[in-house]
Amino acid sequence: MAVRLVDTIDTETAQPGQSFRATLDSPLAVEGDVAIPAGYDVEGHIVDAKSAGKFAGQSVLALQLDRIAVNGKYYNIQTDQYRRQGTSRGKNTAEKVGAGAGIGAIIGAIAGGGKGAAIGAAAGGGLGGGVQAATHGQQIKLPTETVLNFTLQGPLTVVATSQTPDSGRPRLARPDTSTNNNQ
Repeated sequence: MAVRLVDTIDTETAQPGQSFRATLDSPLAVEGDVAIPAGYDVEGHIVDAKSAGKFAGQSVLALQLDRIAVNGKYYNIQTDQYRRQGTSRGKNTAEKVGAGAGIGAIIGAIAGGGKGAAIGAAAGGGLGGGVQAATHGQQIKLPTETVLNFTLQGPLTVVATSQTPDSGRPRLARPDTSTNNNQ
């Protein structure tokens, strides 16, 4: 089930339980027949949202769809979760602090010997941590129009429709199903 986001979702501001809007991006079919054409409104909620910290942690985002509106009626749906994780900040912080400490130790050793190396390492490590604190971890941002894929986890019972949510779109051709041969 592909949906296209109407709302932007960002781990810097998103909260668990917050709802979001999307539209059905491709038709839902049953045994090859279109049951719900693309374009209908879909609603979901944020299951989990964590913003990456300055020194450690990684951003996490989990979304789930809740219902779809077809011809003015809402139908509850059960889907799997869309999950995404940003890169880890802890490893990046350790690398920058470690590199700063190494450079500081070298400069300290040149300037003042063993004691200078220790002071330089501490100062360099602090510098590396300061650089890291000035930047945030990788946030997850899903802008409007992002297409996400979900899998239905339970049955969805709706009256099949060829009517699209936008009357300007072409309608599906309905095959002639009449069985009355008395004409």
